[in-house]
Amino acid sequence: MAIKKRKSGLFWVLLAVLIAGAGFGLWLFLSLNSLKGSAEFASPVVHYAFILKDQQKAYFVRVDLGKRMIYVIELPQYAFNPLNNRMLDVQNPLEVFSFAESMIEFSSSFRYYAVVDSEQIKRFAKILLGNGAESFENLLRSLAVRKAGLFDHVLVRKWLKEFSNENTMTAAALYKIMYESTRNALRFYTVKGTLEGPLTITVDGKRYQRLYLDAESIEAIRQDMRR
Repeated sequence: MAIKKRKSGLFWVLLAVLIAGAGFGLWLFLSLNSLKGSAEFASPVVHYAFILKDQQKAYFVRVDLGKRMIYVIELPQYAFNPLNNRMLDVQNPLEVFSFAESMIEFSSSFRYYAVVDSEQIKRFAKILLGNGAESFENLLRSLAVRKAGLFDHVLVRKWLKEFSNENTMTAAALYKIMYESTRNALRFYTVKGTLEGPLTITVDGKRYQRLYLDAESIEAIRQDMRR
């Protein structure tokens, strides 16, 4: 009788373990499916703007799955596009989208931004990579060679909290750029300026600073993204 009771007890323990394991596996599957099934993750084109407020510049990122490319354009404060007479204020995330999209002549229905600083970039890199990236560009390059973790889609909501409150990023949007960075080629652009620094001009009694961008440099980026 004692042996039968032990066997019976072991059976129920194993059954409980199997049920718990199956439940955990189902939870992982549903968590991943909720991210990959979202509209932003499913979209073939998503735009991001990362504003580095302590460096007075922004990075515009276009994820284009049709070309299997992730395009990254560095934009300085006071950038002025002579082709359409538009000036950039990197402190305004929506203006970063408007300026960059008009410059490259591409748009997207999905746009997400995050206002960050160098310390947040380093902290975010340390959590994901185990070491702090020295720049936003290095962070993206490191993400591209990072091996995806089994629980990335679960932890992404925790990682999202590392950003400041000045962001529109969703868990699915953050997961997409991390996921696609390992599956698509990265291409970085720096738009050349016609001068070393910004000019100060006066219009109707108001003073403005403008960093005139090189028209040929803009056109070269535009044509490269069309290939």
